[in-house]
Amino acid sequence: MTTDVLVTGAAGFIGSQLMERLRAAGVNARGVDLRPSSDEMLQADICDLEQLAAVFESVRPRRVVHAAAIVDDRVDPDLVRRVNVDGTANVLDCCHRYAVDRLVHMSSIVVLGFDPGPMADETFPLCTDTGVAYFDTKAESEAMVLEAFRAGKVTPVVIRPGDVYGYGSVPWVNRVLKILRSRMPVLVAGGRGRMAHCHVENLLDALVLALDTDGIAGEIFQIHDGGEGSTYREYITRLARAAELPEPRVSFPRWVALSTALCFEGAQKLSGVSIPWTRGAIRYLCRQSTYSIQNSTDTLGYQPRIDLDEGMRILAEKLAVG
Repeated sequence: MTTDVLVTGAAGFIGSQLMERLRAAGVNARGVDLRPSSDEMLQADICDLEQLAAVFESVRPRRVVHAAAIVDDRVDPDLVRRVNVDGTANVLDCCHRYAVDRLVHMSSIVVLGFDPGPMADETFPLCTDTGVAYFDTKAESEAMVLEAFRAGKVTPVVIRPGDVYGYGSVPWVNRVLKILRSRMPVLVAGGRGRMAHCHVENLLDALVLALDTDGIAGEIFQIHDGGEGSTYREYITRLARAAELPEPRVSFPRWVALSTALCFEGAQKLSGVSIPWTRGAIRYLCRQSTYSIQNSTDTLGYQPRIDLDEGMRILAEKLAVG
């Protein structure tokens, strides 16, 4: 395994667990985050090129995993763009300036839009006009990374995870459990929308492969637990059981959920109050698309180790001990 790695967003849900995985394997992994979670982690704002360059100057990494991003669709769109697009531009600048061997860029399946179709793969076009800041900025940042590759400035590998869950996942565990505990309806349109669930340990496997596998420069790899995923009803029902909460029974019609979300968004603009969901989230929960991981299995050697049954068993154990 490569020995000198810098991880951006190292205090986040994925970045922190990647740091643990790399260090357990003997890798000299250094982390950088706006809000470091330990004294060993470096502090820098990726939106500040001078701060980020100072980190690269200090660490001199051979390989970089860019996991820093704002994923919350309720955050100010200008801030989302500054972090996800401008921050990525700064990472690209530093990787080029300091001759980094490989950049593993964390993207997302949301770059394909709300509903790209059955078994959407890496050849499907990016969608930058969904109107959801997280979706559009992730698509733009992925395009920037690949353009820098074509220009000979960086040697990237793009990882597109599905809906990443596990203990501590904010969108797919913590937020859903909060709604379940409040007894608010959590299902939309009967929960028939599809989820490309990806256990965080499967994603970590893919990230390690992306750091070490030869001959994959410029490749894009979609990562999830395999197959066609599950419906949201199935996922949320299993999550409720894992947390020993009542299973969801009540479902909003799609139009009611969208109308409610519009009211929530208006209240947020007026008062800044935190809201449970947005119209973008509702549209995403109703999608019917599935996503191919064929390129990941054929080219990267990725094989998902943890299915939904095992993932929920692990999650239930961790929720039980808090």
